[in-house]
Amino acid sequence: MYDLTDYADMIADRVRMDAYALASKASIKPDSVVLDIGTGPGIHALLAAKFGARKVYAIEPNDVVHLAREVASVNGFGDRIDFCQDLSTNMTLPEQADVIISDMRGSLPLYGKHIPTIVDARERHLAKGGFLIPGLDVVWTALVDSRAAYKEMINPWSKPYALSMEPIKRTILNSWSNGVSDRIRARHLLTEPHIWTTVDYFSIKDPNVNNSGIVQRATRDGKAHGWLVWFDTELIPDIGFSNGPNVEKISEVYGRGFFPLLEPIPITEGDTVNVSLHAELIGDEYEWRWHTCVQSQDDPDVIKADFEQSTTIAKTHENKLIAPHISNERPGLGSDGEVAVFILEKLDGETSVGRIAQQVCQAFPDRFSEPSKALFFVHEIAQQFKD
Repeated sequence: MYDLTDYADMIADRVRMDAYALASKASIKPDSVVLDIGTGPGIHALLAAKFGARKVYAIEPNDVVHLAREVASVNGFGDRIDFCQDLSTNMTLPEQADVIISDMRGSLPLYGKHIPTIVDARERHLAKGGFLIPGLDVVWTALVDSRAAYKEMINPWSKPYALSMEPIKRTILNSWSNGVSDRIRARHLLTEPHIWTTVDYFSIKDPNVNNSGIVQRATRDGKAHGWLVWFDTELIPDIGFSNGPNVEKISEVYGRGFFPLLEPIPITEGDTVNVSLHAELIGDEYEWRWHTCVQSQDDPDVIKADFEQSTTIAKTHENKLIAPHISNERPGLGSDGEVAVFILEKLDGETSVGRIAQQVCQAFPDRFSEPSKALFFVHEIAQQFKD
């Protein structure tokens, strides 16, 4: 769940915000109905109203939606923006939207329920001939020589104080990171960028991507450390931005993905490099698999590397390490747990949060010094377990 600091970072990201503002202004007409999915503090909804939208429906599951409603009122848009604390997939709008604005990506477009949410919004909420913002994301990949990114991922687990951390290191090398790729530039690429997948939000249905093989030739000598994955976005035609390694200023919100190899591999110009990169949505999270094969340009029968990696391996390995320990635990119920049980018994669909908070204060006078603290505690529990 995001806090106000996170939202501040999003608004301060001018690469992202300036492009979204331009796309909104170009798409919204005086009679437009706009749907803002994941409105957060309401910035896209406010801009839509400022640009003349007749009606804006702003949907956000987190509590920040209440602050957004206040901000809309302060700016004189309270009568044109309807805020709702929910998921768009749970809602039916009173009218279809001419423009749907969303930004639910993570570092990459394949993130959580982002794509299924857009598919649902497109099919149920978008008027014929309407705009989706964004409209298209193109996801790229290239093999990179970046010792710095590789070290940043594994160094804490590379024999600190001469102690082996190999079980954790193996787990890390079957994970990917969005926090180590900021310094990777075009000069670090060992192959030409290749399109991994194109996410066309006007037509996409399947949130999974199974790319059976991208074959490339190494363009220079170097040492391969992993795969850089990034995306270019087209918010509307002619308006967008790129997070590619050849861009001087990238969006700080998105970053890029770095998928490490099991070990660094020497590369010679002309080597054949094959990667199969798969992403599968399971529950609320994506599981990633990447298979890297490098063949020598001098002798195609010589395989320099053949690595199978996946976040499933990382999770399985981590679970095997942790499961025996947690299965023997005998935890008791702490003070917060006792309060939570008390609250859950009161959630009958009829009693208000305020009334339950009063009962909590009476039952646990030493736990809550102020009624407002009990109110927010009850609200948090209710949001977590509501039907």
